[in-house]
Amino acid sequence: MRILALCGLLLMTGWFGTVTAQEHGPAHGAIYGKLVDGQGGKPVEYASVALLRPADSTIVTGMLSKNNGDFNFENVTPGRYLIKVNFIGYTTVYKSVNLKGASQVDAGNIKLMANVKSLAAVEVVGEKPAYTMAIDKKVFNVDKNLSTVGGTAEDVLKQVPSVSVDIDGNVTVRNGSPTIFIDGRPSTLTLEQIPADAIASVEVVTNPSAKYDAEGMSGILNIVLKKNRKAGINGQVTAGASSLGGYNAGLDLNIRQERFNFFVTYNLRQRKSWANSHLFRKNIGDTTTFLDQFQDGDQTRRFQFGRMGVDWFLDNRNTISLSQSIVAGKFRNLNDQTLYDLDAGQQRVRYGAGIDNNGHDFRNYTTQLGYKRTFTKTGRELTADFNFNRANNEDQTDFSLQYYDMANEPVFDPKEPELRSGRGGGNTTYLTGQIDYVDPITETSKLEAGLRSTSRTFNNNITTLGQDFHTGQFVVDSALSNVYHYQEQINAAYVNYNGTIKDFGYQAGVRAEQSYYSGEMQSGKESSYKINYPINFFPSVFLSQKLKGDHELQINYSRRIRRPWFRDLLPNLDYSAQSANRGNPALRPEFTNSFELSYLKTFAEKHNVMVSVYYRNTNNAITDFYTDTTLNLNGQQQKVVLSYPVNAATRNAYGAEFTVRNQILPGWDITTNLNLAQTRVDADNVGANLNNSGFTWFGKINSNTKLPWNLLMQVIGNYESKQILPQGEEAAEYQVDLALKRDFLKNKALSVTLSLNDIFNQDRDLSFTNTAFAEQEKYRKRASRELRVNIAWRFGKMDMNLFKRKNNKGDQENNNEQREEGDRS
Repeated sequence: MRILALCGLLLMTGWFGTVTAQEHGPAHGAIYGKLVDGQGGKPVEYASVALLRPADSTIVTGMLSKNNGDFNFENVTPGRYLIKVNFIGYTTVYKSVNLKGASQVDAGNIKLMANVKSLAAVEVVGEKPAYTMAIDKKVFNVDKNLSTVGGTAEDVLKQVPSVSVDIDGNVTVRNGSPTIFIDGRPSTLTLEQIPADAIASVEVVTNPSAKYDAEGMSGILNIVLKKNRKAGINGQVTAGASSLGGYNAGLDLNIRQERFNFFVTYNLRQRKSWANSHLFRKNIGDTTTFLDQFQDGDQTRRFQFGRMGVDWFLDNRNTISLSQSIVAGKFRNLNDQTLYDLDAGQQRVRYGAGIDNNGHDFRNYTTQLGYKRTFTKTGRELTADFNFNRANNEDQTDFSLQYYDMANEPVFDPKEPELRSGRGGGNTTYLTGQIDYVDPITETSKLEAGLRSTSRTFNNNITTLGQDFHTGQFVVDSALSNVYHYQEQINAAYVNYNGTIKDFGYQAGVRAEQSYYSGEMQSGKESSYKINYPINFFPSVFLSQKLKGDHELQINYSRRIRRPWFRDLLPNLDYSAQSANRGNPALRPEFTNSFELSYLKTFAEKHNVMVSVYYRNTNNAITDFYTDTTLNLNGQQQKVVLSYPVNAATRNAYGAEFTVRNQILPGWDITTNLNLAQTRVDADNVGANLNNSGFTWFGKINSNTKLPWNLLMQVIGNYESKQILPQGEEAAEYQVDLALKRDFLKNKALSVTLSLNDIFNQDRDLSFTNTAFAEQEKYRKRASRELRVNIAWRFGKMDMNLFKRKNNKGDQENNNEQREEGDRS
């Protein structure tokens, strides 16, 4: 209720500000408007706009439209006028206006339609580059990435420069955890639940200003979903299959006419993969022993993604948008496991065999309602939106393990058989309300302000039944069962001011955030916690200087926070053979001071170079901690290596990032990204000698080449060096992808894409961990070398009269009036 009341108050405040802030008219009057392309809706700049007298077509005044399409005529004598718009490639447009007294007349958005006759012999092709760089943000256009067609958001982020994704889908930017948004808002969707074909672009903001959420040690990744606004009816149908037995299909449909824009997206995807893991551990105690553990199995990911919405253009200054998404799927992991106990001489003394299976069924609903208001004053706007996200899930686990001697006879000492089955489910509700206001104070300065409130409620329950070996009865295993409730609320407000003095730019802002957390677990031992964090302030400062020759230099600072995710706090125990992990309700947020110096240079519009040097100082750094412990599972004492997140004292990282985009030849461009970093983690507050440091580097290269016969070839490679952990390290890894695309038909409406992911089959996870009582090596691999073929057919009809009523008398009279005035001119 608090968030609904807040949103209502914000909207009322925004409306009141809208009413009271209208500018008073000048001594005579003013006529203003905006020029937009009739099909794409983009502003038309530098078009000739003339104000004529209808009686004799004499010119009163004139101007060229601004770069945002705006035009305005000040100090105009009251009366009737005719606006004439003329620009090469478009038909001439006339519009009549009537200025009454000392007032202002908004001529609205004047649509310019392409002059088909004059452009009949000319083909204009404008393509977005695969990767664009700016001093404050980098944008990766997914449509230009061939190797992710038919994949998921996880596959997409693996291709984005500056971004790294491990085998579990964990994302890092510059060796730090970013905040991931979908269309600028939080979501309960995971990366594996978002089809790549539904994504338009990914925005990478490494050091956000106060306008953005303070969450995320290394910035923000914003996944922008496709939303078509082309005129008429248009869309795309896709279908594909993979060498691993997976398949995908999709439909994008858009209908745009007059004041309404409708869009529908649907994707169906199934992905199959084998998976295996190997753990080898040396147990150090009174007697040294070894464990050799193997898992082999299959993974299945099947889900449907649907999204539909409408934009209602109330008038030229007000727009309401409403969209609804539904995602549903079933994920399955089926594993056979084998464990070997080895003596001090690494000779096998017994082995265990069984299964370790789990399943996850889910449904996700997202409703988005937005409002946008623009004003006469160029750049002034008010936006407000409300997001509702609900996820329901059902989970299941099945585990068994029976030990045998080396003659294959069952043994019951020292470990009895284990047989467990867990069933449960849960739900998550996410509410977000936000309002933003932008007001250009002068032509060279701008004020931004906004409010935001988010609320999340998470409920989870799982009941695990384990068999008592002596009685044969199944009883509740309290160590692996729980009922858990979690709630958080974060309220934020920000103000940002920026401006320019000649070629020098500046921006300063501050964001205030307040957060509340509470959790309750009911199991064998009930526990609860409640954490109220006071208002924290997150300042940001950006200074930039444009130099001669397309150079730009920027230095910036921001304070960031990473709050524990609810799974970090969830004290639920996840057990597999002789390894276990859980959350930590005592975990606290980490705070980071982030500094960055960036340099951007453009050479002849064919080469772009961006160099960034950064430093991050983090206090209460969240990191994983490993310890040896004994668990009581079904009445048995099990010695395991337990991992859970803790707050280390500090983490310091400094490094440099180089991003270079080169057009080597016409039709061949290469983007190279290289990140170098030195990291030191100090966790002496957790235990003695828990310090580690080291040098890491990460690189990606993306090559796009246009070939004859309408072929496009793409090669993407990435390499990640070893990663530093407080108690060990992760080994280096690399991956290379290749894709080919060919267009067919005269208008290139049909295309076929063939991609081979992870050509050398090297995508895997290998880590080394050392504790006081164990030395462990863990290897995990899933099927990553995959051949995919995808077919896409694009269709469209730019019919501007699709829904226009034939007998609309008012429209007809208006058209006749404009034609008559046009003839007189």
